[in-house]
Amino acid sequence: MLLYFSTTSPYARIARVALAEKGISDVERALTDPWHDDPGLLAANPSARVPALLVASGVPLTETLLIVLWLETQRPSPSLLGTDASRVISKAGVAMGAIDAAAAIIISRRIDAKFDDSPVGLRRRRSVIKALERLEADPPALGDGTADLAAITAVTLLDYIRFRFAAAPWVPAVPRLDALAARAHDRPSFAATMPRDMPKA
Repeated sequence: MLLYFSTTSPYARIARVALAEKGISDVERALTDPWHDDPGLLAANPSARVPALLVASGVPLTETLLIVLWLETQRPSPSLLGTDASRVISKAGVAMGAIDAAAAIIISRRIDAKFDDSPVGLRRRRSVIKALERLEADPPALGDGTADLAAITAVTLLDYIRFRFAAAPWVPAVPRLDALAARAHDRPSFAATMPRDMPKA
């Protein structure tokens, strides 16, 4: 298998953590900048988004949660859905919505430097704040076993916010999520995939 990813993408990070938590290590990794229209990435995903996973048969899989779904069908154990799939999926949905909103802010800044304070930018910010507050009120659990999708997406969200909006005064205090992230960072799957700037070409 071959995984196209970037070091900044929260979507690619979720796929990378999911693969590691599943114990799948026979995956080649292609670091790519989606903004530079890498030919290999474009062949795998015409939308030029990461992650894109070429499975052993050569079929390309795109979109983070569809890749996770495929992983669950191919290797059901250990499951990323825990013992209460509805609850895990519900929390993951909250985190994914906030990741979408945060990523939209970053992408829109490339078009309009004042996007953050526009009506749409403020709505995106509100989405992030409300999601963080909801997850803080009832954070996912992280035991010693496989991290479930709720924990993976919540930690990915928080780390992405800390990475992209480190000095933003609007980011709420989330001590329970911070504690969850600190525990997660002790796991190789999370520690090895922390968001960072792409290397200069």
